[in-house]
Amino acid sequence: MSIMLAGLFSLALQSSEPPAQPDSEIAALAETLEPRDFNYPYRVEVLDLPTAPNGINYRLYVRPPLRRPAEGEQSSSVYLLDARQLFTPAASMSYNQEYFDYIPSSYFIGIGYQEDGEDSFDEFDRTRDYTPTSFTPDEDHFLYNSPQDWEGSGGADAFFDYVETTIIPLVEARYDVSPSDRVLVGKSTSGLGATYALLERPGLFNRYVIISPALWWDDWLRPRHERWVMRAEVATRETEYPVETRVYLAAGEGEHTFGLATDVFVLFDALRSRRDDNLKLNAELLPGEQHESVFPAAFMRGLIGVYSDRRESASPFDW
Repeated sequence: MSIMLAGLFSLALQSSEPPAQPDSEIAALAETLEPRDFNYPYRVEVLDLPTAPNGINYRLYVRPPLRRPAEGEQSSSVYLLDARQLFTPAASMSYNQEYFDYIPSSYFIGIGYQEDGEDSFDEFDRTRDYTPTSFTPDEDHFLYNSPQDWEGSGGADAFFDYVETTIIPLVEARYDVSPSDRVLVGKSTSGLGATYALLERPGLFNRYVIISPALWWDDWLRPRHERWVMRAEVATRETEYPVETRVYLAAGEGEHTFGLATDVFVLFDALRSRRDDNLKLNAELLPGEQHESVFPAAFMRGLIGVYSDRRESASPFDW
């Protein structure tokens, strides 16, 4: 009896399997399927701005909030540098945290360029806008044959002038966002740009998510204290932050190129030694992450972290 039942069970399993399609049918199907354009799952406004004083044509990508602000609140604004790389994943993967109030109702604003190609971005734009000083390597320098990493550098001041005088006022005139709650997000070269804003533009943003910043600028071959970032830290040490400013710094455990992981903690220790009651700092080294992989985890931890007091146990960070 058991043998008969086993046979019937085996027959039932065989009959439930879909018949295999001949390879010729699959090949024909592959040739006839017509691809459709993919639409981003959230509404995004694309705003092309007039030519800026630095001669650049900027473009804003704006994803409106996914829920109404809580009673008595206005929506926050999350500004993302490197829009072509960071805006799309950031404005999408944080949806659950926004729905469930780990972060406020938020406008996500990516700052990009009208000249960006459909499938590419111009490395020269990043080098110009996110670097605070001009750097030209000698012919025997390892970067000499990579002009995209240095040519036209030193435009951070002009870029953030435009952010401060035009982009932020435009966003706050067009949308119902809080003028007292702005987040700035940058990674790698744009993380250097975010560090520039932190040191040189106190009060412009009150929350920072700075991931794997290229603090080796301007030239990792120099001792750390001779590079721009540490000279700027010393020069601005007497700066007082006018509002509570939360700064999340992160790097991947595997980011030893240019001493990047060490750079993050050298800067963190220097900033912490200021003992400014309004300057709140947290830094992390994320296990198993490389420069190319660190953004998703660091961004989510950082964004929830700078709003850690909204939900109990949402983040380990205490400001």
